[in-house]
Amino acid sequence: MKKIAYFSMEFALHPDIPNFAGGLGVLATDIMSSCADRGVPAVGVSLIYHLSEDPKEAFDPSRFFTPLFKTVTVKIEDREVVVTAWKYEVKGRGGGVIPVIFLSTNLPENKRWDRDITKNLYPFDPYTRLCQEAILGIGGVRMLRALGYDDTGIFHMNEGHAAFLTLELLKKEGFDDEKVRSVCRFTTHTPIAAGHDRFDYKLAKQVLGDMLPWHIKKLATEEQLHMTRLALSLSGRSNAVSQKHKEVCGRMFPDHEFLGITNGVRHLTWVGEDMAKLYDKFLPGWRENPYLLAKAPSVPSADLLKARKAAKKKLADFINSAPECFPYRKETITEADHFDDKALTLTFSRRFVPYKRPLLLFRDLDRLREVGFRRLQIIYAGHCNPDDGFCNTVMGELTHFEKELRGQVKVAVLPHRDTEITKILAAGSDVWLNNPEPPLEASGTSGMKAALNGGLNLSVLDGWWAEAYQMDPKSGFAFGADVGGHDEIDAEELYRAIEEIIGLYGKDEWAERVKESIVLAAYFSTERCVTEYLEKMWD
Repeated sequence: MKKIAYFSMEFALHPDIPNFAGGLGVLATDIMSSCADRGVPAVGVSLIYHLSEDPKEAFDPSRFFTPLFKTVTVKIEDREVVVTAWKYEVKGRGGGVIPVIFLSTNLPENKRWDRDITKNLYPFDPYTRLCQEAILGIGGVRMLRALGYDDTGIFHMNEGHAAFLTLELLKKEGFDDEKVRSVCRFTTHTPIAAGHDRFDYKLAKQVLGDMLPWHIKKLATEEQLHMTRLALSLSGRSNAVSQKHKEVCGRMFPDHEFLGITNGVRHLTWVGEDMAKLYDKFLPGWRENPYLLAKAPSVPSADLLKARKAAKKKLADFINSAPECFPYRKETITEADHFDDKALTLTFSRRFVPYKRPLLLFRDLDRLREVGFRRLQIIYAGHCNPDDGFCNTVMGELTHFEKELRGQVKVAVLPHRDTEITKILAAGSDVWLNNPEPPLEASGTSGMKAALNGGLNLSVLDGWWAEAYQMDPKSGFAFGADVGGHDEIDAEELYRAIEEIIGLYGKDEWAERVKESIVLAAYFSTERCVTEYLEKMWD
């Protein structure tokens, strides 16, 4: 089996490690964890972000990582920037371990501005961002060689941020494009044109100099250095992350072919404690073989609902103990405001970006009151960077809606979201809401986490849910148009769906639907995803 080097700008390894912004890092970690579960020979490559020049405030990698005492250099303009490495070990269920190598330029040997190349994840200014991606791609390949990973057979780019690794491989292979393609693989997650990094050639030439091959414009487009195009041009195989996303990619990049390998989640990472105990009792062997979750209909309904209620109680206790969830009434919270384990709990937990339409549910407050009056409790979770104007506006609107609906529909707004919080939300929520503008959701994985725990998805037919709902319409609920631009119609369909769901909640059919939702987890796992990578991408 070939050794896989998996390059990703993000890995969501621990809530206190500032190395991820969202689903890309979560997926990368789940895939590496499943590789460790199965003994797949792999190594991850990423960057670590120190956040501050002040040593007292900066992230200290020694808290989590092992220093490797190895350095390489990457030429940035006329400077040789020194890159160091740290190691984190991702552990699998049977003792398997996958090392993830984290690169940093935060060294006294470097100038202040070069130390700051790895200061923040996704810097806004194109100069720093280009330098950062050069450190990941070029520096990552060099560091692997320096650490003795000479037997790497496949270089997998998880998004275009790592595409500069192809330049280093071109240099090694005497600028033989075919040799580079034979060892490179690429996954794209972005169906939005603006989400693909591009750099002006003048800037790229200034920063990278002779690292740019003579035919760079043939590889990465004439107009700008397009990182996704560069990765596609020099990868032997590329994949989209759902079947619908495969169609979107085909339209965006008609001169390239894409495999459709739908994302998954690692079952052992995201299952809640109460459901895990239930599965241990009634589905023995599921830990080693998540496909056994397909037998969920055999689980006694009474035991299932008892486990679900226990998880929901933990979620309610978590929300009630977090006063930041109720920003307008920290001093006036009463028993009537508290979340409980009886009312239907609907959760929206994802990045607040325009295409995800985070405020669709609140488009008509009177209609929402009518539908959910004292029968519905809503949780919204998101995290806003200080300079993210859209996200902060949404957060302000949500806290306003929470005040407007008080006493009628309970609303809690979590102003932060990490992997631990996501696990609590996915374990205890009854309904998981997703309403992006189709076809802009490449895959989505948070709804898979909810399904694993018996939550029912309520989603437009985009990304993974287009496949899941087709597999089993009883596993959740679908609403909305096939394309964006229909917010008013979609909102009304959403309210009707919630009415239907409230009518079903607590009846016998509800338990049967919960079981069908769990069945989905047998397929939408990184166990299956890694199998497909092994058979279609890494062979």
